[in-house]
Amino acid sequence: MNLRPLDGRWLATGVVILYAGLFWLSLRSVGLESTLQRAGVPSVGAPFSDLYVFPAAAQELARGGNPYLSNPLDPWQRLYNYPRAWLLFMRYPFAAVPWLGLGLDLAWLTLLWLAWGRLTPGAGLLAGAVACSPPVLLALERCNSDLIVFMLVAAALAGLARGWRGAAWLGLMVAALLKLFPAVAFVTFLPASGRRAWNWLFAAAGAMLGWAFLRWDELAGIAHNTPTGGPAISYGSTVIFTIADLLHQQSTGQWADYSAHRWVGSAVAGLLALGLAAAGCRCRPSSGPPFDRALACFQGGAAIYVATFILGSNFSYRAIFLLLCVPWLFRTEAAFPWPKVRRAAALTLTVFLWTNPQWWLPLIALREAAGWTLLGLLACLLGATLRSISAATAAAAEKI
Repeated sequence: MNLRPLDGRWLATGVVILYAGLFWLSLRSVGLESTLQRAGVPSVGAPFSDLYVFPAAAQELARGGNPYLSNPLDPWQRLYNYPRAWLLFMRYPFAAVPWLGLGLDLAWLTLLWLAWGRLTPGAGLLAGAVACSPPVLLALERCNSDLIVFMLVAAALAGLARGWRGAAWLGLMVAALLKLFPAVAFVTFLPASGRRAWNWLFAAAGAMLGWAFLRWDELAGIAHNTPTGGPAISYGSTVIFTIADLLHQQSTGQWADYSAHRWVGSAVAGLLALGLAAAGCRCRPSSGPPFDRALACFQGGAAIYVATFILGSNFSYRAIFLLLCVPWLFRTEAAFPWPKVRRAAALTLTVFLWTNPQWWLPLIALREAAGWTLLGLLACLLGATLRSISAATAAAAEKI
């Protein structure tokens, strides 16, 4: 049976449906909490828990309080750690959370399916597997706001690939103003816009700096209130220092405060990424791959992973942006170089997403190794693709 004509997205859908069926059977057998534990997803006791912070903050503001200092209506007493702009559209009562969470999860899965585009059968099987990985399930179970940001970024990158630069710029800017880290996805304008790329980038930088100047107090409150997860549910350059602290405490009973030197991890990760990106840039082929949706999504997703990894510790659900990289990593056309590096990145990405210390704590070593390896591979591929575009693509960009 020849599967080559088959769109791999249907295989991915089948994998997701099969996993959902197994999840449902486990749910009926042992209950929600035990099923989530088996799936490697830590629960706080209620589905879609991250949606409760918005109505709590809105009500606290309405009665004259400051949710950045006290947010007592949140079921877990979490301080508000988002820009106030979120409250312009995240306005709903607590009773609507279950239905809103289910709707957002389904919308995210639908947009992911569309963003992938046509996949090869092999890519479809891997895409289905990573879509069921613990970080993705954690994002869906909590209905974290990263799902909304992901949809904005994916839609903007698809528009950029179609030449809709103004709409793409606006979409990425909205995502960046809502959560900051999507700002790094503006690097996709380098191969998409020819000589005009820097105009778009300077406009984005100016808008971000102006907004930061006007909202500095708000940003300071957000930075102060943003929690960090334990090392078992986090990734980034500074997680290894938290692990060292915990190991030292378990062996000696004292806290060594290795985390005070976490800047070293960020510096090492930054230098590693910069060096491998430069190596990829030097070794790029003379005629690079054409700029299309798969390449735009890869560059955006890879840039977000590299940047967030360098900056420090992130909850593992932020790794959902890696799913944007899947289609391009499996491209087989001759115009897409680096097949071995791309396959290695796809394999490392899968290992990274499916290695969960929640199942067995020593797996944290493998997860850290995979995370750092993925950082280097994606940085190298970014360096090779950001400026490596075909002459036809560059000429077309100059005419628009």
